[in-house]
Amino acid sequence: MNSVLLVDFDNIYAATGVGFTENVANWVLWLEDGALSERQKRRKFVSKRVYWNLQYDVHRPVFEAAGFEAFNCRAFAKNKISAGKSSADIVLTMDAIEMAMQVKNLDEVIVLTTDSDFVPVVNRIQSPRLHVVTGGKETDPTYELYSQHADAVVHMSALKAACDYERTPRKWYRFRSPPPEVVAPRLVQERRSPFIMKVRNAVMDEMDTHTSRPADEHPHLTRAVELVMQLGARTPDQPIAREKIVKALSAIPDFTTVPHKGQPAWFGLRNYAVMMMRLRALEPSIEVHPQKRNGTKVICRVPKTAAPAALQASADATA
Repeated sequence: MNSVLLVDFDNIYAATGVGFTENVANWVLWLEDGALSERQKRRKFVSKRVYWNLQYDVHRPVFEAAGFEAFNCRAFAKNKISAGKSSADIVLTMDAIEMAMQVKNLDEVIVLTTDSDFVPVVNRIQSPRLHVVTGGKETDPTYELYSQHADAVVHMSALKAACDYERTPRKWYRFRSPPPEVVAPRLVQERRSPFIMKVRNAVMDEMDTHTSRPADEHPHLTRAVELVMQLGARTPDQPIAREKIVKALSAIPDFTTVPHKGQPAWFGLRNYAVMMMRLRALEPSIEVHPQKRNGTKVICRVPKTAAPAALQASADATA
């Protein structure tokens, strides 16, 4: 898959340490071999860029040796120069939007930063055709924040471990080496957004009262429709990322994307596309459009008369 890698150096270096600069080739190879990519596909970086303050230009040789273009992003205000500030954020933002629009056959943009200011950038360039990957710290809200917006998140524990990555030799009977491992987030406790927790509690409350349903229909499809419509109410008439839908549906106890202990995947509907078509049959406001190269595009057309109530429900869930 064709990918672009844009690195907010000041931000990532502060979160990872010297290993990030001493072993650039290692963590780049880790990404190239498919870490946190869609379906663990290997990446081909059509462009790699790093943005930093002038004081970090000492690292230029090692990054250029790894195929990066390095950009000194100095601040123009005198007081910001003295404070060590830079214009890296705005330069990276402009490049991300420009490349997303102009690079042909681009499948993915990696904005390697843990700065929450880039959430609008992610939302701006993300589409069913173009996946967006960011960074995130498990020790602060950015990991969970980007988990709700980006298609994948490189957490800092994994990136630190990737500084020592070496490709596993492939077996004679395999076409390629196994995809790289991604270490678990440093925090053991599972992280969920307030929205997901409220939805899970609501699902559990209603499971006991839900008694009537067609004999051949999964008991939780109605709830799945409601969750998708709540996501759609937050961004009406805009494509909803598959990862966001999967994360919302994970609040339903019987939902799984792979068969597990006798529990069928996708509510027993074979795959994601078939499941979404079934939800569309239950709720006409959910539009499902098969794509030639990038799966299934889902859009919620919230009726104007129902939009205020749907938006209020979403607001209550996220409060």
